[in-house]
Amino acid sequence: MATFTISIPKDLKKKIDEHSEINWAEYLKQRFKLRIKELQKFEELKQCGKI
Repeated sequence: MATFTISIPKDLKKKIDEHSEINWAEYLKQRFKLRIKELQKFEELKQCGKI
């Protein structure tokens, strides 16, 4: 599996740390997958001339 590293503001990191019950890595993986599906659907609609 590849590694993806981001930089975030310290205040955001502090808020994230307040919610240790959330698996942030898994959450972000799922959000990335969802966004990719949305972009693929958009491209399909664009190619069909529907948008």
